[in-house]
Amino acid sequence: MAKLTAKKVESTTPRSKEYKLHDGEGLFLRIRPSGAKSWLFSFSLPGDQRLIRMTLGSVDRISLKEARSMLPTLHKLVANGIDPRNARAATQAENTQAVTMQNLFNTWIEFVKLTGTITPAWIKRHEDRWHLHLKKTLGNLFAKDVTRAHLAAALDAMTRKGIKEETRKALTTLNLMMDYGLNRHLIEHNPARMLKPKDFAASANRSRDRVLTLVELKMLWQALDKTIYLKTKNEYRPAMNPVITTAIKMLMLTGARRSEVAAMRWDELNLENSTWLLSSNRTKNRQAHTIYLPQIAINLINDLKKLTGQSEFVFGSGAGHIHSDSLTSAISRMLKIPANPKEMKKASFAPLAEMRSFSIHDLRRSAATAWGEYLKVKPHVIERMLNHQPLNKLVAIYQRATYAEEQKTAWLAWGEMVEHQIVQEPGNVVPINRAANNR
Repeated sequence: MAKLTAKKVESTTPRSKEYKLHDGEGLFLRIRPSGAKSWLFSFSLPGDQRLIRMTLGSVDRISLKEARSMLPTLHKLVANGIDPRNARAATQAENTQAVTMQNLFNTWIEFVKLTGTITPAWIKRHEDRWHLHLKKTLGNLFAKDVTRAHLAAALDAMTRKGIKEETRKALTTLNLMMDYGLNRHLIEHNPARMLKPKDFAASANRSRDRVLTLVELKMLWQALDKTIYLKTKNEYRPAMNPVITTAIKMLMLTGARRSEVAAMRWDELNLENSTWLLSSNRTKNRQAHTIYLPQIAINLINDLKKLTGQSEFVFGSGAGHIHSDSLTSAISRMLKIPANPKEMKKASFAPLAEMRSFSIHDLRRSAATAWGEYLKVKPHVIERMLNHQPLNKLVAIYQRATYAEEQKTAWLAWGEMVEHQIVQEPGNVVPINRAANNR
């Protein structure tokens, strides 16, 4: 019997009753009275003489060539005693349960939000990174089918944009979400674990070591005061938002992180007791933290009430609070280093143009360094003031001392030092010793 041809398959017409045309090796073309055409595979399992017919699909979806290409796999299953119908059902069930990378990302993000394993700020960064750089390339792929090549293509695209740090962090995002999928049997392995930041020229930056001296901190403080208002044509106009300038001063006084200061809430403060209580969901390490506010910090906060007292945030801006990036941008403008190079010509003032460049995070390091160098605060107390957890896990588990009194003494002494040697005209820098002998 001659085999079918594509032309014959197309030209075959229906009859009053269903009929079949044989192509060979168990493949048949079935033609129904309605004109519908489909492919059938006929087989018998070893040791069983019963003839079984299996529908492969309609001619509209599967061509003659494609139907023939399916036969070797089907015959192999039959030879091994496997009913091809059951094998296909298992494959269909697997595909039905399979999740896309977008589904996996959504499920993982929902999980970390419910468990509180990372801060809302970090969750937002993972979400932004996914939507900006990874979703378009990876989102529609089945997670179980994703390979290193797929991931590398997405990360290479980021490398070409010159965003080295974001590329490194994107790999972290992929590792975390795919580890989650692996632990829940949504995928069989995590291909991201085979990739390293160096593969994409995205190794971590060297740790910064910039520390501002007391003289530089004074220059910054004075610049903040002078740039709140700028005289133009006999009028004073705002040159920098006073809410921003006060937030930067608060960074210098507390050594807190920029995100913690930017989102400071009025209900976190007890000014009568000179305390600022950060709850566990507001800190990087998920540990509640108390900061003792010197009088100069309290005065700055009270001065803001007429501007932001109606907001739930001390550094309120519109319906929310100032963005932590606003603090970074303010420092960049004062150094005449706009975050966007295209804005370089727009920089209208740069009171710190002669100062060596520094970042907003360097203020935290500078405060911590001053506590040790000038106030002689013990290193373990400084670590607590910074809300750092001991690197030694046994120490972290068994050493629960907070050194609250020592911290309070150090912060109050630092406030006095800032007030007398940074805010006011300094004489010779003389260490304040009353916090020198912290236990």
